[in-house]
Amino acid sequence: MTQNEKNGPAASLSGAPQGDEILDEYIRPWWQNSKIWLGVTVLVIAAVFAVVYKKTVLNKAITPAELKAAIQLFDISSQWKVTEKVSDEDFQGIILAPEVSFRLRNVSKKDLSYVFLLGVFRFMDSGKVIGEGYQMTLRTPLPPGGESERITLNAGFGYRATSAAAFDKHKQDWRNSFCEVFAKSHNSGLTMIRTFYVSRRIEGQDLEVEIR
Repeated sequence: MTQNEKNGPAASLSGAPQGDEILDEYIRPWWQNSKIWLGVTVLVIAAVFAVVYKKTVLNKAITPAELKAAIQLFDISSQWKVTEKVSDEDFQGIILAPEVSFRLRNVSKKDLSYVFLLGVFRFMDSGKVIGEGYQMTLRTPLPPGGESERITLNAGFGYRATSAAAFDKHKQDWRNSFCEVFAKSHNSGLTMIRTFYVSRRIEGQDLEVEIR
């Protein structure tokens, strides 16, 4: 008998499980089986994820119609405001831009949160866009019947003049305008909420600009 025959096979798979080790996973009690516990862990993680997803996404999902019905805008005002001072070589003055402000009331039966508001300002005669203002509101959920702080949307663009008082000298150039307010919350998509007429009142002046 050779030395190799005495010592058994000359080569074997290093680290390979032997027959008894392979069967051990299947014959040991289930509470000692690592594969079963691994499967249970995966199922628990999936269940927790499903619960969190339902509470954070599905339960807060809202349709455009539901969002529009839930929002009531009140205490509305509008004016033109100095948004920028211009100091160019060919012009020294200011820019007056339209703005609207209001408060929001939740008239639904569920909390409202993370409502994105967009105001699109247009001239009434042509529909041409003057500018837009936007704001993310209700980072803290607003409960049913709750009312928000004042929200202001400003176009940013508008008329140029040497001063706010100078607009009184150019009444014929003043055009009526309005603001379309859109809202979006979670996965609702953008939906129209309301349209406001923008007054011709200039911030800091008591009287509105009148067109003769």
